[in-house]
Amino acid sequence: MSRRLRFLLGGALAACAVAPQRAARAAGGSPLPAVPGVAAEGSRGTPGAVSEPVDGRDQVVYFLMTDRFADGDPANNDQKAGEFNPADGRFYSGGDLAGVRSKLDYLQDLGATAVWITPPVANVWYDPVLKMAGYHGYWAADFKKVDAHLGTLEDYRGLSSDLHRRGMLLIQDIVTNHTGDFFSYQGPYDPADPAKNFRLKAGMVPSRPTQHPFSMNDAGQAGARRLAAYHWTPDVADFNDEAQLLTHQVSGLDDLDTGQQLVRRVLRGSYDYWIEAVGVDGFRIDTARYVEHDFWRDFLHSTDPAVPGVEVFARRQGKEGFLTFGEVWTNATPFADKEDVLTASYLGAADRPEMRAVLNFPLALELRAVFAKGAPPARLKYRLESMNRHYAGGRASVNFIDNHDMPRFLSESSEEGLIQALAALFTIPGMPVVYAGTEVGLSETRGSMFAGGFGSGGRDHFDRRHPLYGVIKSLAALRRAHPALRRGALVPLDGAAWGAGPLAYRLDLGEERLLVLFNTADEEMLLAHLETGLAEGTRLEPLFSRGAEARGLKAGVGGRLLTRLPARSTLVLKAGARSRAEPERPGGFSGMALAAGAVEPQESETLEAGVMITRTRGGSVRKGKVTVEGSSAGLDSVSVIVDGRLGRPIPARVLTDERWVAELDGGSLPDGEHSLVAMGVAGSTTVWSPARAIPIDLPFVLSASVEDPVGDDKGPTGTYRYPLAPGFQGRADIQRVQLFRRGSAAKLVIKLANGVSDVWNPAFGFDHVCFDVYVDLPEAVPGRKGQAALPRLHAGMKGGGDWDFAAFLAGWKVGLYSSEGAAAEGFGPSLQPAPRVKADKKEGTVEVELDLHAFKGAPSFDGARFYVTAWDYDGVEGKLRPLAEEPAEFVFGGGEPDGPRIMDDTAVFPEDRATERYREEAPPPHAVRARPGERKR
Repeated sequence: MSRRLRFLLGGALAACAVAPQRAARAAGGSPLPAVPGVAAEGSRGTPGAVSEPVDGRDQVVYFLMTDRFADGDPANNDQKAGEFNPADGRFYSGGDLAGVRSKLDYLQDLGATAVWITPPVANVWYDPVLKMAGYHGYWAADFKKVDAHLGTLEDYRGLSSDLHRRGMLLIQDIVTNHTGDFFSYQGPYDPADPAKNFRLKAGMVPSRPTQHPFSMNDAGQAGARRLAAYHWTPDVADFNDEAQLLTHQVSGLDDLDTGQQLVRRVLRGSYDYWIEAVGVDGFRIDTARYVEHDFWRDFLHSTDPAVPGVEVFARRQGKEGFLTFGEVWTNATPFADKEDVLTASYLGAADRPEMRAVLNFPLALELRAVFAKGAPPARLKYRLESMNRHYAGGRASVNFIDNHDMPRFLSESSEEGLIQALAALFTIPGMPVVYAGTEVGLSETRGSMFAGGFGSGGRDHFDRRHPLYGVIKSLAALRRAHPALRRGALVPLDGAAWGAGPLAYRLDLGEERLLVLFNTADEEMLLAHLETGLAEGTRLEPLFSRGAEARGLKAGVGGRLLTRLPARSTLVLKAGARSRAEPERPGGFSGMALAAGAVEPQESETLEAGVMITRTRGGSVRKGKVTVEGSSAGLDSVSVIVDGRLGRPIPARVLTDERWVAELDGGSLPDGEHSLVAMGVAGSTTVWSPARAIPIDLPFVLSASVEDPVGDDKGPTGTYRYPLAPGFQGRADIQRVQLFRRGSAAKLVIKLANGVSDVWNPAFGFDHVCFDVYVDLPEAVPGRKGQAALPRLHAGMKGGGDWDFAAFLAGWKVGLYSSEGAAAEGFGPSLQPAPRVKADKKEGTVEVELDLHAFKGAPSFDGARFYVTAWDYDGVEGKLRPLAEEPAEFVFGGGEPDGPRIMDDTAVFPEDRATERYREEAPPPHAVRARPGERKR
């Protein structure tokens, strides 16, 4: 569970009060082949034992939140502590262990070989300050008891036994960093006097942890301070301070002193217990980043004869290869491996081992960036190379694309983008994890799979006929059938550097060679001269395809491959027998037929002609125009393909002396290196030049600047108030918005009056505030039908009119959307590439760069107006924070529940727009200053 979200998760725990009825037992099913290493029945009275070492790479893990999955015993739902309310995502919904047991046929048919459940331990049932419950399991009151909402110890043993009979594994989520949020500091903190300003929270259910020594949690008592089960500290204020990370509270959760020997023994004993009593086969370890390395060596590998480390204890129980993998939530800096180095440090070293694997957050974030948001696949190629370097070639990497602590992948992507991400997940080494609901297209982060639970829409979602269920089932079967996908050497080959486009990698194991190709763009792309590393003439047989048919594809001269990739296509190809490669033509490659939707070689006579790019001028000297020159012979026409975009050829002028020349608008390309390939046509034959790179480096120029009054962040009525939790006050106060232009791109720089907060360690560098940026294009844009209502904001465009596109910017989520398909309750499908977002804490700014290529049908940003609103976003529930008459910890106050979700706003108008009308209709006034020379319509 992500620390940034613990504020939002809801929590309430409760001491077990009423013993629920025993749940019904799940029915059996026709099992898949048994998972290697899992015996049919356990020894020593445990529900299951491992007969040989388990390799995580052979598993397909299904991760579920027990409370949100299935309700097998309604009698245990409501424990009468005000904690059960399926209509509200902050409370228990009713899912339980019996419900999981009832759906094992469904999971096994999907291809899952292991089930990972959220912590089943007794949790906080109600927190009156946060008005939340610990339905998720991460706010422990007792690490050795089953939470009564989930069932009994016998229910848990029954789940373990049912899984092991099917040859499946049980993975339990565990927490060692903290308990629930039972105390806080209200006032200055004095490390020399931890009792100063210390407060126990009143009204908690239970009032304190029920397990010794964690029940000794009152810093005001001398005995509790001597026992020192806690660090007695306030929240982390600086995520760059290592000491704070290891000893302070994360999102208010009470930080255990894991350096204290008593705490270590009790935690080892608590989790050894679940191995012996239930027979769990592995632990996913929450918040591992916030606990010192020495603790992990002790917790996992201690040889204490009375209370050994959990891996040592598991071996004594016959579980060789007990799975342990930790949550080390880091971000992903493009083309840098510092986060990978940090994450992999929790693997330890050969002589000082720690965990067997780690959740690969840098990889997950790049998978999302590339397949959901249109980021350059070169970023993912780099991350795969980094996985080889830092995660034992994938052996120590647990791979995923979303989880319960981040927006669903599908909330930021099209279904085809999700399918591509899943295909990548199942075709790289490591242990793949599928989050519950992904297989049926859920978009609510913690939406329930069963009809009675939160966010379910009132219906069950266990639909084996859903297309995504079928895709995952096929990919899981493919992974089982081809060991190279699980254990092969990963060889990244290519990734488009300029934007969405081709990605290619190879997997080698023994004699097996598999080639995986993607086109992440929403348009057809050219894969130019890919160096496959295969022998020339090698036939490529399709094992899995999506959006393309591969017919008779083979490696060309030198093992190179040149072909067309349809939009959003995916291919998994197996290297087969060799055939004769076509000879390479002068200046190019043997032609490939580029039939729509198909990938196949061309059957034609050799043409004695060629095409070459011999010169480029202009791009690297910060000018708008780039001249491309080349040679040709015997060709009817020549076009230049920029960045592989076959649908946007630049026609060249063919000169009389077998030369050609073309001009490109460098201003239409984002800064960075771009690829040019010349395409020559003679009759029915096409030839291609080698690729040539050109750099583009053009400056942004200030176009307009709007000053917004400081202190007007009080909503449209002037009565709004911020949430009461620390960190919110003044964060949405916009001071200035500047518009910069550069060719086809536009950039907005939002200056915040009270600076940028990053206390929750957000991926994009800012938190406690989010922004909507609405773009109203001129009416001259053909076929564009705008919307008047602003999705989710309960408001309309200031100054009247409508909007055509909108960007949403939050600390962990960025997206671009069209007005088409939007409604009052939400945006329509996302567009790519997503905006580039960067926060500058020193300057107190958040900047967003918009690429015109994503604005379908828009010729330019000339004449556009931009409207910026500020509020905040709950990343767990995937929605804007609520508004009420009175503020609460995470609720804005001072307005009606259906009032506008706008704390502050600013608009940037072009010179010829109704600026004066805006000033009149949208008090307080905003002064607009446009730079001379701005283009007008």
